This record gives sequence, structure tokens and C-alpha cells, in this order.
Amino acid sequence: MDIKSIRELLREEGTLKPSDEIIDRFLSYTEEITLRPKERLIDHGSINTNIYCIKEGILRLFHIEESKEVTYGFATPGTIILSLHSYYRRQPAFIMAENCKAEAKVLRMPKAQFDRLVEESHEFSRWMFNIAMGQLYSCEHKLFLINGTAKDRYLAVVRNRPDIIEAVPSNVIASYLGVTPQYLCHLKHELAAGRL
Repeated sequence: MDIKSIRELLREEGTLKPSDEIIDRFLSYTEEITLRPKERLIDHGSINTNIYCIKEGILRLFHIEESKEVTYGFATPGTIILSLHSYYRRQPAFIMAENCKAEAKVLRMPKAQFDRLVEESHEFSRWMFNIAMGQLYSCEHKLFLINGTAKDRYLAVVRNRPDIIEAVPSNVIASYLGVTPQYLCHLKHELAAGRL
């Protein structure tokens, strides 16, 4: 993906559209890193204060609950992610971010650079606040979209996030939907047969 594409994706991430100058400043403070499939960007128990922007690929966001991985979301190109425990309180991360399938490219910005931009630019601060509010909205919207039976939740993801269905392993989608991989396989067969 070229730099123009990431600019457009960042511009679409919130409802407040930043100037080219702000996006250029943001990008100038980042370093590109490459993640192998299943490589973790943010890991449970480690302090990671960096801010990340997904450039290529899809990362899953999850936590461990009673020895079980619970996927609660996905970060796609243009999404900005971080561990709030680490960034805000310098505590070990609770969430994990892991690359799903193919190689992913991520832009990394150290907390000190991010904080500097927040201090120096009111426009940047407003943009980041807008993105944060958008992500909170997305959490509530996810509850709205994938509510109901397992079948309803699966159909909602198929309708609203076909990119996830195509790019993410079935066991991760099953975790996201709160079903077993076997039941997800059953739902896929039912949909393919036109019975859903």
C-alpha cells in the first residue's frame, strides 16, 4: 500500500477530517514494522506504550478469559490501536493484538512522539479525540450488530464485515461470535446451502 492510500484510510477513520499537514506530521513520526502471521503486536502482561496504525493486513484484538481466547474486535488498514493500560497508566497490557493471516504492515509511533503532537497541535488533539469517540461508538455498535442468536450474529458479520470473513481464520471468527469452530462450520454450510 502506498503512502497516499494510508492517508486516505486515516482520513476516513473518524468523522473529523484532518489536514494533509497533520496526517503528514503523524506519519513522519512513525516507523513501519512487519508482522508475520500470528505474531503479536501487543501482548498480555507486557508494558507497551506505543501507538500503532495498521497499514496492511488485519489484526485481531482479544483477551484471555478462563483459559480461553475471546476475540472482541479487528483492526483493519487505517485503524489506530494501543494498549490503554500501558499508555494511560503504564500498566501491563490486558488486551492482545495479533496478526491474523498474511504478513501485515504496521506503523509504530512512540508515546513520547504522540504526546508531543498532542501538545503541539490542537487539530491533532481534536482528530485523535474524534477517533477515540469513534472507537467507543464502534464497541457499542458491535453489540448492536452481533446481537441475537449465533445465526443472527454470523449473518450480521457476513453482511457488515465480509472483509473479516474472507481474511480471518475460522477459529478466530468463532471466538468473535462466541461459538465453537464446529458450530461456525455448520453455519457456513447452512449459508452455502441457502438455508440461512
